[in-house]
Amino acid sequence: MWKELLMINYATLTMIICLMIFIVTNTYFHKNVRMLFLTACLMTVGLMIVDSVEYWTQSLAYPTTLRIWMSAFGYSLRPAVICIVLQLLSKDRKRARWLAIPLIFNTLLAFSALFTDIAYSYSADNQFVRGPLGYFAYVTCAFYLMMLLYYTVRMYTFFDISETYIAVAVVVMFFIATALEAIHKCEGLINATGAVALVFYYLYLNTQMFMRDTMTNALNRRCFYLDAQKNRLHLGGVISIDLNDLKKWNDEYGHAKGDEAICTLSRCIFKVLPRGCHLYRTGGDEFMVLCFEKNESEVHTLVKAIQEEVKMTPFSCAIGMTYDTDKEVDFQKLCARADKEMYENKFKMKNL
Repeated sequence: MWKELLMINYATLTMIICLMIFIVTNTYFHKNVRMLFLTACLMTVGLMIVDSVEYWTQSLAYPTTLRIWMSAFGYSLRPAVICIVLQLLSKDRKRARWLAIPLIFNTLLAFSALFTDIAYSYSADNQFVRGPLGYFAYVTCAFYLMMLLYYTVRMYTFFDISETYIAVAVVVMFFIATALEAIHKCEGLINATGAVALVFYYLYLNTQMFMRDTMTNALNRRCFYLDAQKNRLHLGGVISIDLNDLKKWNDEYGHAKGDEAICTLSRCIFKVLPRGCHLYRTGGDEFMVLCFEKNESEVHTLVKAIQEEVKMTPFSCAIGMTYDTDKEVDFQKLCARADKEMYENKFKMKNL
């Protein structure tokens, strides 16, 4: 039996151990993010241990309290791993705490097997008997997977679509693993899929950290030129945005106020940024927006939307735009045209 357990768990355990080494040695992530990853890893290891013990108790001729305890822990930990992945994807982790409510109810239901058969029980010959609420753990998993899919779709607005495809693939494999374990009692699938998901999201967040400006979440200057080069034929418009009076905010109120102004501007842009348009921070208070597969009218509409959002804040910005009607025009010239219009706008605003 130990050979079967080794074959089921070896690859999963290898991934988790390697990931935990990365997490402990990589101090670039925020402490809370690292703790979430470590918690998910430890839960996955715990689920492997619980499933292995429960797998052994299946071979006994009679039911034991140990098997009930292991089953209860197993049903509790399965959706918990997916829930932590959701916490990692959520931008507002405090608000996402409500996601723990189904998890708490599922845990209480799983451990109710110690004194009732509403969830599951075992016959005199140690056969598993599913109760009226026996599928609730898998329903909870499915709920978290639907939420994971929702967060993944939201990612498409801000991130590269190829990354979203990978995230969708992870969600689909989670669904398949959950269905196979629920219907056909295939062992170890959720463990392995959870480990793969954790490794993927760790790599994903690690990649995003080096692609994005940590203060504003806008893509960085390097991505600006790479994206323009990669998608040159699909580029519709270029928008140049510059925060007004940053020096005044820094000098009169301190650099914290200047940082607040920059972050406020980026939030205003993100709020109205449509799909196919990407925000880049190319300098201290300088931003660029690349609009792909957008016509001139749509680019103008976006500029007006940004202006309206910024008007609702104590800050202001100058905006310039150009539309790419000739794909043979050098990209640097497009940026120069947008910058020129932005500086003209800034000059007009100062002389009002």
